[in-house]
Amino acid sequence: MTSISKLKLGKSAAFVKTHLKQLPQDDVTWEADFRALPKSKGQTETHYLGLVVALPKGNPLVCLPVEYTPNANDLADLLADAMRRPMTDSAHRPRHILLRGNPRWEELFPHLKQLGIEVSIQNELPNVEVVYEDFLRQMRRATPSPLILYTPSPTDVQKAFPAIAMWVQGVGHIEIGDQEGFGFTVRALDYGGLVFEDDKARTLAEAMAALEMGLARWFKDNKIEEI
Repeated sequence: MTSISKLKLGKSAAFVKTHLKQLPQDDVTWEADFRALPKSKGQTETHYLGLVVALPKGNPLVCLPVEYTPNANDLADLLADAMRRPMTDSAHRPRHILLRGNPRWEELFPHLKQLGIEVSIQNELPNVEVVYEDFLRQMRRATPSPLILYTPSPTDVQKAFPAIAMWVQGVGHIEIGDQEGFGFTVRALDYGGLVFEDDKARTLAEAMAALEMGLARWFKDNKIEEI
């Protein structure tokens, strides 16, 4: 898939302005970007990880893996998910979004303006960089066999994957494993057994994103904000 795609908004997309306008707007600033992921053996195309991070604490709101060069539609999806289903906050619109300069994004700017969101172009996005580096450290620690994490490192998991960190600190444990070359499977278990499972991820990035989103929803459904 190429990045030459016309921007598609509306009913069939995540970015629906009439819905997003109904969200409360907070006087907050976000950083958003797509960063290239390291290539695995035999991989030809570059995969990317989309991240939205809330300032000033650098809390990650959403992560979105894509297996091609991201375009304006992917940025629209990324920002819409951050507004509608943030991992570490309630649904809301920001006042300000910081992006790196990229001509592919410009088609989306007028639509963000209609939502009352100001866009600024920055050379560096330090908070996105911290979350991205933490994510890469998690990837490097992955092994072909199932990996069970009982206690996270506060500088890594808690920043990049807050829902996962909350889970392993006070609820249960997680398992991440390779399916013999057919992708990854992730599970979250508590003392009563399996709570969440996903076996559709083709990359570790997708697996971690699916687990984070699944646990964030579990905490929200169970009205648990902190442990």
